[in-house]
Amino acid sequence: MITIKRLVFNLMLLGAAGSVFTACDVEDGIDGVDGVDGQDGADGVDGEDGEDFTPDPGMFSDKSNLAPLVAMMPQFNYVKAYSIISSSDTLSNGFKLVGAQDGAGFLKDPNSDGYIYVVNAEDTYAVSRIMLDKNLKPLSGEWLLNSSVADYARQCSGTMWEAAIHGGSQDLYLSASESINYDVKGIDPYMTPDPDADFGLDALGEFSWENAVPLPQGAYAGKTVIIGGDDDSSGSEGQVTMYLSENGDADLENGKIYVLRFKEIADGAGGKKAVEAGKIYNESNLDFQKSYDVEFVEIVNGKDKTKTEMETACIGVQASAFMRVEDVDYQKGSDAKGRNVFFAVTGLGPNTGKYNDWGTVYKLELDETNPLEGKLTQIISGNTDSNNADGNVSLLQSPDNICVTENFVYFQEDPNSFSRNHAAYIYQSDLNGNNARPVLEFVIRQDLVENGSSGFSGEYGALIDISDKVGKPGTFILNLQPHYWKNASFAGRDGHTLEGAEDTQGGQIIILQGLPR
Repeated sequence: MITIKRLVFNLMLLGAAGSVFTACDVEDGIDGVDGVDGQDGADGVDGEDGEDFTPDPGMFSDKSNLAPLVAMMPQFNYVKAYSIISSSDTLSNGFKLVGAQDGAGFLKDPNSDGYIYVVNAEDTYAVSRIMLDKNLKPLSGEWLLNSSVADYARQCSGTMWEAAIHGGSQDLYLSASESINYDVKGIDPYMTPDPDADFGLDALGEFSWENAVPLPQGAYAGKTVIIGGDDDSSGSEGQVTMYLSENGDADLENGKIYVLRFKEIADGAGGKKAVEAGKIYNESNLDFQKSYDVEFVEIVNGKDKTKTEMETACIGVQASAFMRVEDVDYQKGSDAKGRNVFFAVTGLGPNTGKYNDWGTVYKLELDETNPLEGKLTQIISGNTDSNNADGNVSLLQSPDNICVTENFVYFQEDPNSFSRNHAAYIYQSDLNGNNARPVLEFVIRQDLVENGSSGFSGEYGALIDISDKVGKPGTFILNLQPHYWKNASFAGRDGHTLEGAEDTQGGQIIILQGLPR
């Protein structure tokens, strides 16, 4: 206790000494003069209220008043969805989106730092152009085609022919029609709108077109190659088509029309055998995940044939049959990879007695020098409990649209004709169909349904990787078709009333951030 007291006392002495030392080192300052008392100064003028600071939300934010109608699966919870535009929005020039948004193309706007989105409204028989700013905010919209066109038809899937990628000097939007009038329309994405013009590309022939996809110009130098899907289940049923011109990489008038035919089939014992001449084969003649030699055979004078005549011609050359060929895409990354073509076959549903109930996806590897030869492999199948019962995705129900990147295949469901009792999924697999799993599912919002439950009524349109154009890796734009969302105010928005066939569905366009490429 004494020791502690001494320690405290010594510390106090040291502190005092320090204070004395510091004080002795400074001289006294001069006393200041008292200031003159003054009057109070006048108050300053209040400043005007400034505008509230609103930070730029950037590309990855909701631009629509309706939240995205998708929900990410747990294994893809790092992928984010944002809504761009919905049928509940009105753009600055009065444009309003309609429903059944399907095929689409995405371009940089040459006149601004923004973008151009050309998109089909399938059930409105129309095509619109939406102008987007640099952050994908919609600025305005207009109709490039509406139901007033003389050869009006359902505008299904579509692909943008980009001169820089596919050849030639002009970008051209290829919009495919599966019914009413059976052609592919070529629409200038920069044109002054002429909604009732005729854009038909007769040289590609008449099929129940779902999509027409040009291959990259370097895939076959000096040639124009377009692969198509024939969404048919009657007559010759569905075909895989090819338009081939030897007259340069952008000839859409002077080519020939071909359809796919098997050269080999399964032998029933895990092997392969050659086909018999004069016989027609279909998907049931192929084993799952086995590769078979195929060829494309010419439909002579195909561009002059009607849809009915084309069916007869396909049977005449023994074209191989698929149960409704839907969307088509090719692998990205190089010209060589662009010769790997993928297509979805939607099937016809259970208990139909046909050879493809739940749907399939194929990989077509075209020959390096001859596009009329290749190998075909069924890489995805929902037929796990029917048909050959050798499928690999037991959840799959009617694959429709498809998107292929350098490393993945994304295939999208349309369960509106038949279903396995879940909302539409988008799946991811590798390029050989392995590790297939759902990425996201369609949200069924009962508060948008006028009269109660809607079931699982909804599907997807085009999914496009726009990463390179916007400079943000893993950025995709996706069309949604919430068939359950209906309102009388949605009808007639394309500027033309089609008596007895006006569509009242709503639609939505979203972006996905962080989806693997």
